[in-house]
Amino acid sequence: MKNKLCFFSYFLIILSLVGCDNTSNSESSNSSIEPSSDVVVSEEFKEYVEVNMVEGKDYIDHANTYNGEDFEFNDSMWYINKLDKVPLPDPHVYCEDGTYYIVGTNDAGNCKYVDCYYTTDFVDFNFASKIFDPSTYDGWENDSNPTIYAPEIFKIDGYYYMYYSACDNSVPTNAKKSVRRNSVVRSKNVLGPYEPIVENGINGIEAPLFMGETQRVLDATIFIDDDGKMYMYYATRDSEQYISGVEMKSPYEADWSTKKEIVRPGTLKIGETDKLLYWEAYPKLHIAEAPYMIKSPNGKYYMTYSVNGCWNKYYNICYAVSDSPLGEFVKPYEEGKIWTNLLMGYPGTDDSESLVYNQWSGFASGTGHHCFFNIGEQIMIGYHAHENRNYNVSGAGFVGRYFAMDPLFFDEKGVPYANGPTYSLQPIPEEMSGYKNIALDASIRVQNVENEHAINDNYIVDCYNLESDEKEVKLGSGYSFIELTFDREYEIGGIAIYNSSLYEKTVFEIEYIDMMNGNAFEKSSFSNAYVNDEYEFTFPNSAFTFEIIKEVKTNKIIICFNLGDQLNINEIVILGK
Repeated sequence: MKNKLCFFSYFLIILSLVGCDNTSNSESSNSSIEPSSDVVVSEEFKEYVEVNMVEGKDYIDHANTYNGEDFEFNDSMWYINKLDKVPLPDPHVYCEDGTYYIVGTNDAGNCKYVDCYYTTDFVDFNFASKIFDPSTYDGWENDSNPTIYAPEIFKIDGYYYMYYSACDNSVPTNAKKSVRRNSVVRSKNVLGPYEPIVENGINGIEAPLFMGETQRVLDATIFIDDDGKMYMYYATRDSEQYISGVEMKSPYEADWSTKKEIVRPGTLKIGETDKLLYWEAYPKLHIAEAPYMIKSPNGKYYMTYSVNGCWNKYYNICYAVSDSPLGEFVKPYEEGKIWTNLLMGYPGTDDSESLVYNQWSGFASGTGHHCFFNIGEQIMIGYHAHENRNYNVSGAGFVGRYFAMDPLFFDEKGVPYANGPTYSLQPIPEEMSGYKNIALDASIRVQNVENEHAINDNYIVDCYNLESDEKEVKLGSGYSFIELTFDREYEIGGIAIYNSSLYEKTVFEIEYIDMMNGNAFEKSSFSNAYVNDEYEFTFPNSAFTFEIIKEVKTNKIIICFNLGDQLNINEIVILGK
């Protein structure tokens, strides 16, 4: 952009008047944008704007910083799931006093012990090794390969409890892989060392503490309800792998008389056999595991879990809902629709010829085995993803898995939804960045725009089963304007304009963004990092993103598009403080 560029910004106050010229008259760096002759523009919204923001000095258009591998960005305001810092699959995040402790299955250590990465900003990480190491005592899980899986940390009554799965060394060696047990150890320090519980007739050295299930079990997790009652959920197996739950008498004692089956893969509820939700139960992969409970603001209980094999590209997270912690849990389903209970993940099939299957290559693979945690008031979903984003193995074998995270919300009915998985720049929650999304409370006015309610509804369409074109913001051909007015003047730190989830509706250029205070910038292009033209795929949750370097305060922003066809955007986020 050249300094001192002058142009007019226009906004139509009479929404019934539509029809704009499809061709921009702004062809040079010293021109103005004029509407077509059949558009009546109120003088109230016709302002002279002098552009005095210099790209690279006063603001960063992130699309211009992409070098084929990385973006330049302020990591105190934005993050991207690069899958390169925390190599822990099956992650669990415990937060205390602003520090986030991440534990998980330690593939790098051959699963023989538990390591921890901890951070205050998810940029720089500290490392603590062997916070739980069963080789330090002669226990039920201690042999040459103790194989510790899926640890999770919870603080209860002054102790830190680590729930985990391990192979039982009392079983013959050739059967170890199929015989896992769940148990718990504890510590007075979040970073350990964690030790077996031996007290009041309980002996966590001699045997796992949760032997109410004699068959294979794994992935134990804890949920404490508002009334203080505690529940444990875990995966177990007969002809298929499914989720069970039990009420707890203490952090290390289960009341096995309360045990119930919670979820089986593919069926609507326990007791049914029809695999109507076939995306949960591909042939030979009838697996449900990695349970994690979350309670909605509407008082309902959402059992979230992963389906299909963790080594598969289509390992993803689904959910079922109930009025009580132990069910009956039912999955949302509508005949003729697919992926109706998908919370997050690759929603394709195991057919290598499928367009959807191929579209996700290079974007995300194997996003599952998750947890929920808070950064301030923002709920986050932490999960692992395959380091190789092009991973296409649909049978067996493993690939490196790394921690990733994205925000989780509840809609107006209390149903959870995740803005993820993402492989694009995303705003860091307000607790860390100091910036909140002031667009959520903005007053909206538009010209040549439909579905304007979706501009700031905090919902980003990113899943194929949704009627995307009806839930996105529709921009008409020619000039379209969106005006956001705030309740006061804010310091603006960044802007994210989320693109359509549909390749054929993707917007590739923004005409200009007018800060309405003498500052503006124009002709911003959508980053080619977020588009796969070969498979006609736009990365879900990807956006035009801008970072304001020089302090800019305003109470109003106008965004102008000049399009040849009707196209869509998803959501507008304005970071202000």
